[in-house]
Amino acid sequence: MTTSTTSPTERRTPRADCFADAACGITFDLAGAGSPDAVLVLKRRGKDATDEVRLPLTPSEGGTSRAVLPSTVELAEGHWDVSIAGGDAVESGIRDLRALLDRAPEAGRIAVRVPYPTAAGKLAVRCWVRAPHAEAGDIGLAPERGAVTVEGRLYGGELGEGAVAEARLRSGDRVHEVPVTGEGGAFAFILPCGPMAQEPVAKEQLWELWLRPAADAAAVRISRILDDIWDKKAIFVYPKVATDTCHAAACYTGDNDLGVRLTAAG
Repeated sequence: MTTSTTSPTERRTPRADCFADAACGITFDLAGAGSPDAVLVLKRRGKDATDEVRLPLTPSEGGTSRAVLPSTVELAEGHWDVSIAGGDAVESGIRDLRALLDRAPEAGRIAVRVPYPTAAGKLAVRCWVRAPHAEAGDIGLAPERGAVTVEGRLYGGELGEGAVAEARLRSGDRVHEVPVTGEGGAFAFILPCGPMAQEPVAKEQLWELWLRPAADAAAVRISRILDDIWDKKAIFVYPKVATDTCHAAACYTGDNDLGVRLTAAG
């Protein structure tokens, strides 16, 4: 039996444990950060992205180093990869995200940051910035109507006269509207899926769901981001409802935006 004697300061590849607080600040505790004056870098992913945030690393307990991303530091919406300045990407370690669960923020501007491991095991941070924000809640079925039911809460606004939910076909310019019920920030609607298809569906269709809080208000994308799950696409899987023209199921995109997927009825 061989016992490893590698200390945190001897790690060749830096690794970070993360602690997220309720305000969406993040503390990074790193092993193997290298030199005492090392800097932790968060860089937004994307071909044209140039955004970068640099956080000083200071000595901490057990030979590790610590960097803090305060909630007051602005991060644009997107994926931010974590590395050591001039060095390697940081491996993802333990992530304590309990403070992100069951959040009910009071501010109209919602900022969410969730540390997560990439497919290669590297550390990244998924950030959302929404103002206002429509948070999806319970999703259900009304089989007798061939419909999907949605409940949620609007942050940074309230329902007014003429509130509707919009289903927008991603691959085209079709929009289907249904009335919304609710009071204050709470909203709910029933979305019959047959009328969206119009005719038997031969090719899969993805319809994005939006909330228009009032007739004269801008539409708000319906998403579910107030928790610790950075990608709900493969985790939240909903049953299908059948109509004469299609099968329909609620779904989330890789960005945690809510939609309805229509497939052939056969």
